Amino acid sequence: MIKKINVAFIGGSFDSTIGNTHLRSLLATGKFNLTCGFFSRQKSKNKFNSKKFNLDKKKVYNSLRDLLFFERNKIDLAIVLTPPNSRYKIYKELVKNNVSFISEKPFEGSLQNAIKSFKLIKSKRNFFGCTYNYLGYPGIMEIKPLVKNKIGKILNFNLEMPQQTFVNNLSGVKRWRLDEKTIPNIHLDLASHLISLLIYFFDQYPKKVLSLQENQINKKVVDNSYVWLKFKNFGGNLWFSKNSAGERNQLAIRVYGSKGSLEWKHKNPENIIFKKNNGEIEIIDRLSKNRKFINNNNLYTYSAGHPNGFLDAFINIYNNIFEIFTKKKVNYKSSIILNLKQNVNIISILNSINQSAKDNIWKKVKIIK
Repeated sequence: MIKKINVAFIGGSFDSTIGNTHLRSLLATGKFNLTCGFFSRQKSKNKFNSKKFNLDKKKVYNSLRDLLFFERNKIDLAIVLTPPNSRYKIYKELVKNNVSFISEKPFEGSLQNAIKSFKLIKSKRNFFGCTYNYLGYPGIMEIKPLVKNKIGKILNFNLEMPQQTFVNNLSGVKRWRLDEKTIPNIHLDLASHLISLLIYFFDQYPKKVLSLQENQINKKVVDNSYVWLKFKNFGGNLWFSKNSAGERNQLAIRVYGSKGSLEWKHKNPENIIFKKNNGEIEIIDRLSKNRKFINNNNLYTYSAGHPNGFLDAFINIYNNIFEIFTKKKVNYKSSIILNLKQNVNIISILNSINQSAKDNIWKKVKIIK
């Protein structure tokens, strides 16, 4: 019988959409137990959290300090689900109490705090991971070896992630998402996903970036951005938006090489389109042979013809966390869970993108080594 990992939630209250997704995913693996939580600073909410998460009232805490005092020797892992700009103080308390943890992406909300958190976690060698959900899609996993072995020399790429959030119902957006800090929230929310994909596919970081960002709906909040990135031997562009009417998180990936190109779309996640340089088109899907991930039934909840999706990807993320954590791989590599160094460099790239837009020039990316 598998020994389950006991986890505590920090953040992720009953009215949090991402908290509910994390809960469903980790429970679906059958490898985790949610044993306690500091879900909200609001005591009135925590009464509902006790019922929502089926926890004894004594296991729902109104402060992180109380949770760690009573539970630090009973939990294996904490899951940090708070907004990114609130993370450093939480990480500091977890490290001080020798508690391993993972966080919802992105790692931090500012480069300054990201570097502080990086040094803190690295010095104590705590287990750390960060969940970038799209890396859990089998189609996304399959793109990585295809980029390396199928399309030849990389020439360019295009990734986009448009949403309609700000034109659909701005009043329904959580307040913290409209409170811009050092790095715009749209960068932390959407661009971080796109950067995580680039790091996963290419195993390298961009050298410099150029960005244009706009605030058309609410003048205090960036709602649309275009970014050009220059890697060592190739370049490409990103578009991410929250002011694009009719777009419902239409993540799309295109990578172009000397022998062909790859295309993947979120609305059809089990298909990769491989376009050869002779004009032929091949659809790579769950029934394709000689593939490593997209046809691996262990990565799906049911057979071909029953499409997988967002929750399935998150289940794959938590299965991977279980494997890494139980083997005590602090310095893990080649995983769909990006390591500490990769996470701090995502924030560094986002910071350079923001600075580029402000100064209207190409900005070098400072990579943390």
